[in-house]
Amino acid sequence: QLEDKKKNSMEVKPIMTRKLRRRPNDPVPIPDKRRKPLNYLLTDEQIMEDLRTLNKSPAQRFEARIEDGKLYYDKRWYHKSQAIYLESKENTKISCVISSVGANEIWVRKTSDSTKMRIYLGQLQRGVFVIRRRSAA
Repeated sequence: QLEDKKKNSMEVKPIMTRKLRRRPNDPVPIPDKRRKPLNYLLTDEQIMEDLRTLNKSPAQRFEARIEDGKLYYDKRWYHKSQAIYLESKENTKISCVISSVGANEIWVRKTSDSTKMRIYLGQLQRGVFVIRRRSAA
């Protein structure tokens, strides 16, 4: 009998976990999904085609820097409260006023709805946005 008890105690018993009821405001538990890394192999021809496409796109760089609270852009100086046109890659032309000049960005206020936009120097340098002068009238 003693040996039978020893045998039974050596058996691995599954640990029972209790499933508690969810509180109404608790988020639904997300099952842990392991994602396999995707490996795409391109042919040399596909790589060369991509490089040719990239080289065709204009990498026009604009000179843009900020000094003494003024923006130097495309060989012209711009300052706070100056009326400008802001053009984007989508060929939209927005009438704006420079509301502030920071360390590496400018804030412009659209004259149409008075909303403000932050434009980073890098965006001006890469040509994401283009600034044009506009008469204050």
